[in-house]
Amino acid sequence: MEQPLSEMSWVKRNRLMLYAAAGIVLLVAPQVMPNNYWLRIYGMTGLWIMLALGLNVVAGFAGLLDMAYVAFFGIGAYVFALLSSTQFNVHLPFLLTLPLSALATMAVGFALGATSMRLKGDYLAIVTLAFAQIFRLLLLNLDRPINITGGVNGIYNLDPIRLFGFTIVSPVAYSYLIWIAAILVVVGCSRLKTSRYGRGWEAIREDELAAEAMGVNTTWMKLKAFAVGALIAGWTGAIFASFQDSVFPNNFDFPQLVIVYCMVILGGLGNVPGVILGAVFLSILPEFLREYGAYRMMTYGLILIVLMALRPQGIMGSFGFLSKARKRPDKDETGVLRASTDLYYQGKEGDKAFGQKAFSKGDRVVLEVRGVTMNFGGIMAVNALDFQVREREILSIIGPNGAGKTTLFNLISGIYPPSAGSIVYEGRRISGLKPHQVVKAGVARTFQNLRLFSTLSVLDNAKVGRFCRTHAGPLSILFHLPLHNREEKETDRAVKEVLSLFGARLTGYRLDQQAMFLSYANRRRLEIARALSTDAKLLLLDEPSAGMNPQETEEITGFIKHLRDQYGYTIIVIEHKLNVVRNISDKVIALDYGRKIAEGTYDEVANDKGVIEAYLGRKRH
Repeated sequence: MEQPLSEMSWVKRNRLMLYAAAGIVLLVAPQVMPNNYWLRIYGMTGLWIMLALGLNVVAGFAGLLDMAYVAFFGIGAYVFALLSSTQFNVHLPFLLTLPLSALATMAVGFALGATSMRLKGDYLAIVTLAFAQIFRLLLLNLDRPINITGGVNGIYNLDPIRLFGFTIVSPVAYSYLIWIAAILVVVGCSRLKTSRYGRGWEAIREDELAAEAMGVNTTWMKLKAFAVGALIAGWTGAIFASFQDSVFPNNFDFPQLVIVYCMVILGGLGNVPGVILGAVFLSILPEFLREYGAYRMMTYGLILIVLMALRPQGIMGSFGFLSKARKRPDKDETGVLRASTDLYYQGKEGDKAFGQKAFSKGDRVVLEVRGVTMNFGGIMAVNALDFQVREREILSIIGPNGAGKTTLFNLISGIYPPSAGSIVYEGRRISGLKPHQVVKAGVARTFQNLRLFSTLSVLDNAKVGRFCRTHAGPLSILFHLPLHNREEKETDRAVKEVLSLFGARLTGYRLDQQAMFLSYANRRRLEIARALSTDAKLLLLDEPSAGMNPQETEEITGFIKHLRDQYGYTIIVIEHKLNVVRNISDKVIALDYGRKIAEGTYDEVANDKGVIEAYLGRKRH
């Protein structure tokens, strides 16, 4: 369902009005400041915004606890100082020094990320904090035997900025320069947020394993997050060094890092407008509290605690940004809720689901599992398993708990490499590939225990599945080049088409609804939709009807058959509900303790002596 034209016009008009008002304020503010002191605060606010947005990319978008961020800020500042001062008599022009400082910092960030990407959570924080402390010690001690950093005295008397024949020295001129740079960072971060990069990072933040299983190269994307965060920090550091006309080690100590983190947390992790407001608030608030002396920091901390208690999701964590609320299709004009089944079947009568089959089982082998074994420290989860899946076949895997069914899915999808044996898909060996490579090859899955990206919208959850089918790079995203624009339009069209298969349950106002607020059955449906969005041809559905009532179970059973009959999918299903298995399966395989104990039609397997013993725990009389 496309967004109504009137709604798009309303949003666009109001955003343009907001941008125009903000531009006027930024243009006029330096001219009406009462003195140079408040001009400096105004300029520092722009610097804090840039710093907070850079950290927001790393910690807010990607969820990486980067404690070295303030060190990147310092690297950019010191590189700028070394290239535009008498320290080594290097006097490069500003338009060259600024990008060099940012790129040098990005290179350091990429290198640090490459050495610590296997670490998570507290361990990553410890390593990055150690880097920040080492950097600070180097600043203090690299003044002998060769004076590089100036030690505690720092580097001062930097070259003034010269741009297009103008020399920037006045506080007003610096204010305009800083805010132009800040606007560029805001635009860049906003575009990253709504791009394939932003969705990939947010998927990693929510659930790294699920992101990898949906086609996101998590290692590479985390490295890019580190690099982008470092780039923005280095960019800001270079402008700060010029603004201050000097750099000192205490400009880049731990309290600065705490302040930037407070800005990001207060604004809301990953929320660009919120982080801007958080940075403005925490930049200006201390100045109003300065006259209270000893109570200043206490009041500052108390305000933060109260705000976080009232709005733990941040200032704008749950607010839609200038968007109209969509009308709920499950309510009539009186506000009475309509039955969910009515919504699903609304408009379905003419659908192909009720027409003649377009596809049926073929003879070509799509997936072949050859002698696959998985050994967990002496426990044989899968034992020398062999089977084939043919084109457009629906294969059900059954067995008691602990039989190795989900482990088998983890092996096929690349989460585990098999201890022995091989898995071949479409003639290509996929065992040993990373999960994102398996998805790209054409195999997608759902999980036994739901692994949706809870704080992402229904639409964005599905769009994450398109990550491996898109290729726009950072430059294409930042400058909205044709490749990015074309891919975004195609992604939007493709995922809405997939979501429409589920009727109004995943469309309409639900497109913008966070996944955490869906019913359990709808979350199951969304996970299937996310797998379909990858453009895979082989689907691995792990207990798709789990937690559903009989009516919902019947519906999902018909939907699975519909996927094969109308769209030509090959499907492997793990299922405990035998009525579902009976109704959808072309072939059934029964596992017990990782071994295949039966294979054939449903009736053949259901009446197999070994299967009855495995399920009932006794011999049939």
